[in-house]
Amino acid sequence: MTTTSSKLFNAADINTVTNDEAYDLMKTALDRLIALVEILETDDWNKPTACVEWTIRDMIAHQAGGFASGTGYGEMFRQALRLPKPGQLIEDAINAFQLKERADKLPEELIEELRHAGPIATQKWAYEFRFAKLLAMPHPIAGTLSLRYLMHVTHSRDTWMHRLDICRATGREFEQTREHDSRIAELVMLDVANLLAKKKDSPTLIFKLTGIAGGKWKVGKGEPIATIEMDVLDFNIFVSGRYSYEEAFPLMTITGDAKSAEGVLKDILILY
Repeated sequence: MTTTSSKLFNAADINTVTNDEAYDLMKTALDRLIALVEILETDDWNKPTACVEWTIRDMIAHQAGGFASGTGYGEMFRQALRLPKPGQLIEDAINAFQLKERADKLPEELIEELRHAGPIATQKWAYEFRFAKLLAMPHPIAGTLSLRYLMHVTHSRDTWMHRLDICRATGREFEQTREHDSRIAELVMLDVANLLAKKKDSPTLIFKLTGIAGGKWKVGKGEPIATIEMDVLDFNIFVSGRYSYEEAFPLMTITGDAKSAEGVLKDILILY
């Protein structure tokens, strides 16, 4: 499959989302997730996923808990006040709490929670929580993570990615449209550009990502030293940490200074 557009864009110039666009991205991501989990077979719920500690049921419980956290300040802070274990990220502590609280819920109860909490959280993340959106915190992956960016960008990306996880785990087709999925991929490329801009002497690269959601982006300010071509879905699996570099390498084609490009690629990790 080839890219929809061959035009080269500068990833650093990608615009972040407006409130309305954040709402549309989250609503579409939620609607597609619910449509997918509603058709899962009983045996699917216990299948392993690319998130190695989670089954599909765990993933859906996490999504239900995540959307529940957006239903109001009380639930948001109740979940956020989890003490991570030594070496554990705060979001991993929150995720574990979400799963523990939903350990006894049936699949239909998790789906109903998504149906109920999802639209409320989508509305509030896009248009409310004005005080929370002023806050930012240091983060080992994102560097500095603003709650506005978490609500407007990361939440829809997380739901999008977990839908892809479920599709890959069950062999189901991953529904895509150019309008929605390419915007998710584009915002990931913005994060890649911001990440590499912080790294001293990082070379300029071109990422040619193929598929419905694909595109062609320049990352860096100088003359490109290499082009990396890869399926856009595989690329997202890779930069989310689900593929190791060794697993991802056979899925990409590097032209130009491959050695320098590989050094950059091994250090890319984006928050989902």
